[in-house]
Amino acid sequence: MPMDTSKVALITGGSSGIGKAAAARLLAAGMRVVICGRSAEKLENAIVELQPDSSRFHAIQADVTHSGQVEQMVASVLNRFGQIDVLVNSAGAGYLGPFVDTADETISRLLEVNVAGVMRVTRAVLPGMIERKSGMIVNLCGVLGVKTIANAALYCAAKHAVAGFSGALAQEVRRQNIRVTSLCCSGVDTPFWEGVPGKPRPEMLLSADDVALEIARLVELPPHAVINQVLLQHVSHQL
Repeated sequence: MPMDTSKVALITGGSSGIGKAAAARLLAAGMRVVICGRSAEKLENAIVELQPDSSRFHAIQADVTHSGQVEQMVASVLNRFGQIDVLVNSAGAGYLGPFVDTADETISRLLEVNVAGVMRVTRAVLPGMIERKSGMIVNLCGVLGVKTIANAALYCAAKHAVAGFSGALAQEVRRQNIRVTSLCCSGVDTPFWEGVPGKPRPEMLLSADDVALEIARLVELPPHAVINQVLLQHVSHQL
């Protein structure tokens, strides 16, 4: 089914990794795309790499851990394009290590970015989707949103929370024709691993574009169809 080129996608964490790859895919398909990220420098680099048509693209510096910035971001998108049809919650932070050594600051940061950040952006976008009785939300839960491994108790807790949030929200908004998908991927070769120990070998990692392709496929679904959860894993790195 051809992608509706009148649609607008908002992608958090869109200045690098999966978010940037998803932006490239959706732009290539003709959608209007907005990316957000914390770093102005990374946003500028993403613009140079994506080379977007400025009439169909917007980049916003915003931190998903700050409600005021999230609200301003959504208002800016609506002011520019009038609607948000697709929300991809890709912004995230990583941490692996023995839980007994986990500092309070690390717990707060992971939960603020990976859980509360997803909730803040979703809450800000939902009123418009409910009003139009249409929308799609894709939450990047990672494979650890449905599986567990040693030395990832905090990260698993955060991602399981997003998966639970996604499932409950799907039931809450389905009568408004809003679709919610948990996209659960095994390790992806992105900057996520910078400063995070235990990175799998490159040949065992998905590419960011592998995940972006799946996001594009979800967006291309007919409006009456929804996939509530996708488990996407590298054949050599399955949990």
